Amino acid sequence: MSYQFDHAWHAERARLAALEAAFDPWSMRTIMGADPRPGWRCLDVGAGGGSIAERLCQIVGPQGEVVATDVETKFLQALTAPNLRVLQHDVVTDPLEEEGYDLIHVRAVLAHLPQRDAVVQKLIEALRPGGWLVAVVADFSTVRATDASPDDAAFFDRSFASVIDAARVIGFDPFYGRRIGAVLRAEGLHDTHVEGVILEWHGGHALADLYGMTFQRLRELVVGKGVISADDHARLLSLMGSTDFFGLSNTLYLGRGRKPA
Repeated sequence: MSYQFDHAWHAERARLAALEAAFDPWSMRTIMGADPRPGWRCLDVGAGGGSIAERLCQIVGPQGEVVATDVETKFLQALTAPNLRVLQHDVVTDPLEEEGYDLIHVRAVLAHLPQRDAVVQKLIEALRPGGWLVAVVADFSTVRATDASPDDAAFFDRSFASVIDAARVIGFDPFYGRRIGAVLRAEGLHDTHVEGVILEWHGGHALADLYGMTFQRLRELVVGKGVISADDHARLLSLMGSTDFFGLSNTLYLGRGRKPA
């Protein structure tokens, strides 16, 4: 089983834009910690709308190259950087060039894949000696209401947790982020560095938009399977869109490690 959010949904590009707005600064912070240089060859796995791939193209310059992959690439086709190559690719089943990249970035992908540990191994094999893997992975245990009525807060905490737990039946691991440092070290990477970022959000924040649109996409799974009722699903979406409701985000784990030279 591979990544679940195909691009056919009418609002998928908007959902990806919310993800980029919320998480791009943190991906770039972790990437810059690897000190990327002009001339590097980089891989962006599950590149989505391509915002990180575009930034990498600027960093590596005309002497470098960025390969942006995804199982669906229609959102990447609009990118025009001359040093960008777009590749339709399933990281679970399709091969990767071994020792081909100085830096690999993967975000919001690994937790969705039951084969996630094998994928990490494949990505490390694709690194050149001395190359860096940057893995940005969420842990949803910290999502909860922080400023709401007692009834809304209790409802949100309970219902959000139920929806996230239900997603596990399709292979999603909502807590993989907390393991990423251990995984990188177990695979032999050096100079590992992991940070966790938690943000407060409310209606109108990019995270609220991201959660709301993601839960719209999960409606059939959670309502159709009886995890929550249609009324409760609508109430969840209403709370996530309210400027009077505040909550804590998932913890975004920013992992980085270097393949031995």
